[in-house]
Amino acid sequence: MVLRRHWAVGFGSLGLSLAAVVSAAPALAQGVVPVAPAAPHPAAAAPAPVVAPAPVVPAPVVPAQPAINVAPAEPLPPPSALPELPDPAVTPAPIAHEAETTEDEWYDSFDVRLFADAYFAWNFNSPKPQNSGGGVVRAFDTSNGFALAWAGLDISHAAEPVGGTLALRFGPSAQRYNSSCLGPKCDADYGLGNIKQAFASWRPGGGSSPVTIDFGKFDTIYGAEVAESQDNMNYTRGVLYWLGQPAFHTGLRVNAEVTDNLNLRALVVNGWNNTIDNNSGKTFGLQATVHAPRSESHEWISASLGYLGGPEQNDTLGVTCAAGTVFDPGSPSGCSPGTTGAASGTIDRPTSNTKGWRHFVDLLFTSDPIDALHLVLNGSLGAESLRNAVDPTTFSSHSWFGAMLGARYLVTPKFALAARQEAYRDKDGVTTGSVNGTPITGASITSSTLTLDYLPTANLMLRLDNRLDWSNRKIFPHGVRELEGTQYTTTLGVVVTTN
Repeated sequence: MVLRRHWAVGFGSLGLSLAAVVSAAPALAQGVVPVAPAAPHPAAAAPAPVVAPAPVVPAPVVPAQPAINVAPAEPLPPPSALPELPDPAVTPAPIAHEAETTEDEWYDSFDVRLFADAYFAWNFNSPKPQNSGGGVVRAFDTSNGFALAWAGLDISHAAEPVGGTLALRFGPSAQRYNSSCLGPKCDADYGLGNIKQAFASWRPGGGSSPVTIDFGKFDTIYGAEVAESQDNMNYTRGVLYWLGQPAFHTGLRVNAEVTDNLNLRALVVNGWNNTIDNNSGKTFGLQATVHAPRSESHEWISASLGYLGGPEQNDTLGVTCAAGTVFDPGSPSGCSPGTTGAASGTIDRPTSNTKGWRHFVDLLFTSDPIDALHLVLNGSLGAESLRNAVDPTTFSSHSWFGAMLGARYLVTPKFALAARQEAYRDKDGVTTGSVNGTPITGASITSSTLTLDYLPTANLMLRLDNRLDWSNRKIFPHGVRELEGTQYTTTLGVVVTTN
C-alpha cells in the first residue's frame, strides 16, 4: 500500500516533468533517441533467464531517470512520512497534561501567617514581682525582663463566595486578651483562651458581591490599634486601646462596600470582649468610613465614625445573706430579715438589659500625605448606666474619654521612627479598675511613646519602644509595696513573622 502510493505520486510528478521537458527544447528529445539502440541488448542476452536477477530490464532507462526526476525528488516526503503522522486525536493529550500541572492546589487559596512575639522590658520602677508592672495601663507588656508575649497562627480564606478566618494565639498575652471581659467569667474561663478569631464569611451575591457577612468571633472594628504589635506603629499598645475601647466581639457582622469611597459596617453581638454573654440583651454597632485614595496603598485621608451600644452588666446576681437574714428574691438586695429559709440564691435583674446600657462613640482619622509618612488621630467617648450601690433599683451615668495622636516616618526601607501621644480621663473609675485592691477613681492619664524600628529582613522586626506614663493618681507599682504616679519603661520587641 505504501509503495503504490509513493509511486503514484512519483508517476504523477514524472508526467508533469515529461510535459515540461517536451515543451522545453527539441535538443533534449534528440538526447534521448540514441538510447534506443540499447534495446537489442535483450536479444544478445537470450540466456538472460539464467541470470535474470543481474540485469534489470528497465536499466537502459536509468540514464534518463536522473534527468527527469531531479527536480521533483527533493520536495517529496520520505516513504515513511505518511504512516508516521501522529493521530490528531492524540495531539491534545500533552496539552491537557500541562494544564493540570499548572493548576493551583486547593491549599493555595488560603492565606497563612505564623509569627512569634518576644520582648525584653526594663521598668525603672523595679516592680516586684516581675509581672506586676504597669498592669493598669499596659495591655500585654506587663513583665519585667525577658518575656514571650505570644505566638500566633492565622489562616483565612476569602469569601468567594464562602470563606472563613481562624486566628490562634498561645502565651501570656493570649490569656490576658481573653480575660478582658466585663462579666465575672471571660473567654479564658470557657476554654477559649487560645482562640482570638474564629468566624465564617459569606458573600450572598457571589465572589464579586460588595456585601460580606461574618458570623463568629472577630476583632473589633473600632480604634486605631490592634492586638498584634507588628501591625501597629509602636510596639506597646496604648492606654486608649486597652482601657477605653473593645478588643473583640462575638456575633454577626455585615460589611458593605457602598462605593469606591464609602464603606459601611453593622454589628449585632454579645457585647464587649465576650463569647459567652453575661446577659440576655444584645449590643448593636454601626460604622461608616469614607476615604480619598492617593494611590493603591496610600490615602490622602480616611475618616471613620462608629457607634456601639448595648447592655454590658449582669442581669442576674448571686447573693449570700448575712446572719439573721435569709434569701428573698423579691428584695432589691436579695436578702430579708429572718431565720428560716435559704441563706443564698440568685436574683433576676432584667432592668440591666433595658436601663444599664453602655454607649460608645469612636472617631478615627488617618492620612498618608507622602509615601514615607503615616498620621493617625483617634478619639473615643464612652458612657454607661450603672446600678447605684445604695439603691440597686436605680441607675446613674458614668463616662470616660480619651484621644491618641500618632505618626510614623519611614526613614529608609529598613528603618523607621514612630511617636504616639495619649490622654485619657475616667473620673468615675469605670474602666481603670483597681490597684492592690483599691479602686482607681478620678484618674487622668497621659502617655508618651517613641519607637525605633529596624527590619534586618522582610520577616524580622526589631522595635525599641521608650515610654513614659503619668497619672494624677499613684497607680504604678514601685518595688514591692509602693505606688508611684509615673512609670518609665524601655522595651525591645522582637517579632518574626512569615509575612
